[in-house]
Amino acid sequence: MTIGERSERGLARHLLCAVPQLLDPNFHRSVVLMLDHGQEGALGLVLNNPMPTTIHEVAQSLTLDWAGDPDECVRLGGPVEQIRGWFLHDQGRWDSDADQLAEGLWLTTSLEAVLDEQNDPGRARGGAPGARFGGGGSRFMFLLGYAGWAGGQLETEIAAGSWVVVPIVEEGEDDVGVGVDFLFDCEPDHMWARALGAIGVDPQRLVGMQGTHTLH
Repeated sequence: MTIGERSERGLARHLLCAVPQLLDPNFHRSVVLMLDHGQEGALGLVLNNPMPTTIHEVAQSLTLDWAGDPDECVRLGGPVEQIRGWFLHDQGRWDSDADQLAEGLWLTTSLEAVLDEQNDPGRARGGAPGARFGGGGSRFMFLLGYAGWAGGQLETEIAAGSWVVVPIVEEGEDDVGVGVDFLFDCEPDHMWARALGAIGVDPQRLVGMQGTHTLH
């Protein structure tokens, strides 16, 4: 499935915010970045669920080196394939396999490529100057696992009022939503409430109803 084609992939490049009534511990008050959405199903990453594991520890388990902040945490991207890594960043297409999700938002699935760039910036780009991951000037998050839905499943959950859709808007767009800066800069503990607030939804007054969301 192609990632990030907004006009052709339904809710790709949107956030889903779980309503408070969604008690599944995998998604309670979660904020999910949608990567793909179509007839065959949907795939996304939970952004606001930090793990006690650090990137340094993951790298060590793979006999790789991480020269950045040793306390930089990994986030749990979802309950599916929790050994699969995803790296969201703002550093452009230095990795030939990277996908651009939006302006200033890229996805890389090779931790080895990330560590090569972090330890030897620019090597993946033929020696061009590059910012180190984990240093000043780069923003990123590393996630393990993902959230997946079978064909029609997510549509059913949205119709049942389990999710609030929040667009990701680029600079200069007039749409209501959040920008890419929000994804990198907002602390996980505040992300859910602030994403809802960006579209005018007070989370304290949100009530999931069949087929809609109402404010009382």
